Amino acid sequence: MKPLLGLRAHDFGPKPAEQLAPSIAASGAACVQLALAKALPEGHLWPSDFKPGELEQIRGHFDKNGLSIAVLGCYIDMVTPDDQARELELQRFEAHVAMAGRLNCTIVGTETGSPDPYLHHPDGREQAFQVALAGIQRLSKAAEAQSGVRVGLEPVAETHAVASATHARRVLDHVNSPALGIIFDPVNLVPPKGLDSMEAFLDECFDAFGDKIIALHAKDFVMDSIAGSPRKRDNLPAGTGVMDWVGVFTRLIKAGKQHVPILLEDAGPDSAALAFTNLRAAWLQAEEHLSANP
Repeated sequence: MKPLLGLRAHDFGPKPAEQLAPSIAASGAACVQLALAKALPEGHLWPSDFKPGELEQIRGHFDKNGLSIAVLGCYIDMVTPDDQARELELQRFEAHVAMAGRLNCTIVGTETGSPDPYLHHPDGREQAFQVALAGIQRLSKAAEAQSGVRVGLEPVAETHAVASATHARRVLDHVNSPALGIIFDPVNLVPPKGLDSMEAFLDECFDAFGDKIIALHAKDFVMDSIAGSPRKRDNLPAGTGVMDWVGVFTRLIKAGKQHVPILLEDAGPDSAALAFTNLRAAWLQAEEHLSANP
């Protein structure tokens, strides 16, 4: 079977939806991650900022061009120590959950935000994780109230409150909600100083949350040397760096997640077609590997 390939709409924008959708479709994408505030020129942060019927018109432009809205991007800082600001962030995400159905979308995605404000405490990283955990539980409850809508949680190594495969598993076990899944960005989970073993890293991720992956982000990375120390550079189109996409897809298919949307990042109009070609080739290799090693 063919993978479900798409991209972030704002990598082709901002543009009005009637211009944005055909431009994306021409790249070969079948679906998008749509961040309303980034992809459209109005920059509306809240669904209520749109005029009556406007969201349905936006969906219509994507539908007309054969594009599903796989993920609604609403990336918030759910661990800011400013209580009022954190509450507004959570409310904004809940508002996106409540309106996702109007865009025929079933996943609302976010990261968790930086733990840095907590790190002056000895257990600051754990404090930030606990704040994130409370927010994720609340947002999952909101999603449970909307038929078929799920929260897509994206872990990011070191720089976010949910920063590892172990963190992700802890969240899934604690929240224990059918409305919570993982947006797996394997490059984002590679630590800034790199990996000892790509195979061990991918095994750890899929062992921890492979059963809960609901979308995949696809970009690539290389390791540079800065002042003699290794440092990850992670803004490359998928298939142009060192990420083992054959290994990712082999594990994804084995986990029964071959239908999840695979969304390009850092691939605009000039590089999306090449990234799609790279990913299709990796997918075919993964299928051939599994056929030879059932």
